[in-house]
Amino acid sequence: MSEEAGWHATVVSGADAVFKTPAGYDSAFMSQQSHYPPMADLSVGVLDGETPYERGRAHGEQFAAAIEENVDTYLDRFAHNGVDEATAREHATRFVPIIEDAKEAYAEGMHGVAEGSDLPLEAVALINVRYEILFSAFAEQTADAPGGEADGCTAFGVQGEATADGKPYVGQNWDWIPEVNTFLMDLRRPEKPNALALTEAGLVGGKFGLNEHGIGYVVNGLVSAEDGDDPYRTPSHVAHLDLLDATRLGEAIGVIVTGDSPCSGNVLLGHPAGEMIDIESTPEESFYLYPEDGVLTHANHFESGQNRGSFEQLATHSLCRGPRMQRLLEREVGEIDVGTLKDTLRDHFNEPSSICSHVDPELPDHEIGHTNASVIMDLQDRRLLLTEGPPCESEYEEFHLPDHHSGSESPNFKTNREYTI
Repeated sequence: MSEEAGWHATVVSGADAVFKTPAGYDSAFMSQQSHYPPMADLSVGVLDGETPYERGRAHGEQFAAAIEENVDTYLDRFAHNGVDEATAREHATRFVPIIEDAKEAYAEGMHGVAEGSDLPLEAVALINVRYEILFSAFAEQTADAPGGEADGCTAFGVQGEATADGKPYVGQNWDWIPEVNTFLMDLRRPEKPNALALTEAGLVGGKFGLNEHGIGYVVNGLVSAEDGDDPYRTPSHVAHLDLLDATRLGEAIGVIVTGDSPCSGNVLLGHPAGEMIDIESTPEESFYLYPEDGVLTHANHFESGQNRGSFEQLATHSLCRGPRMQRLLEREVGEIDVGTLKDTLRDHFNEPSSICSHVDPELPDHEIGHTNASVIMDLQDRRLLLTEGPPCESEYEEFHLPDHHSGSESPNFKTNREYTI
């Protein structure tokens, strides 16, 4: 499938941007774009200090206003989901020593962010444990009052035998709160692998990312009955930084399956040699999925059949998005290229709660979500393609991972090299 097949350019009045929308897409739905917050240019933060603290301080200095806005946004969302400000701040404070014990470098990064942004450490910690606070609240909602609404993500991995160029790719649409400020974190670390990761302003660990060894990961939120039973365990975003530290696929797998998270979650991992695994985790156990015919997809419900998840009671559209992405990719097996992946991530079946997700104007303000970012990672060439906001509204920007050893901005990794697994 060609990169532009089935798409046409639409100039939106009042904006100096060309939005790409599917041919025949409902113009009435497009008119609802006024519900969206203004789209800013994608921000990139180069964090190249000698220590985690120095990189955290640079993060805080560069994005101080955005971090403060994120704190306010999350306090608003917490309150809507039954967690008042005092309780949220207490949770955040109690997590600080847990993070310090689990990963000193992560804690140093948080201290640096707090110093650089001139915010209390507890405020920065609140952003870094927001998953645990919100998803524990989601678990309570599904138990007490199922049928609400929550956001979701749709992820994929395609092995080389399924692609036109023989290279493996992983990626996803990350659906979340539209007001959350994000940036692409360009981590240049003398003591650990270089990495590119999208993160939230104030968040030390990435949402999804790729390191110089070609290990890439994407994530999906999951909810199970065990979430929050033992709340003060290692937060999930600490594990995300561990994934960026990994030099082997087995090391990255170990981060998840030996983890101690208080909440459920899903991680899809890929390696430039083409090996991939999807790991569904609850606080007590993990389950594994592997590609079929070179394709692996996941949304926000347990697919292994080993756990009765409950997120789909809040986000019923997960049961559409996951199979839809699987079907779109399976029918192109052997011919999947970057254009195919872009078209799939721009799919609007079951709009607005589609793979390319948009604000549902029927929902109250505190429950709206949309695709905050869309990513495609070329694991062999250490190349990341990224949009800010729904991918139907913008072109993908391309970023190359700098070489850890030579400092090259655009390393020439050979696709037939030997890889350490």
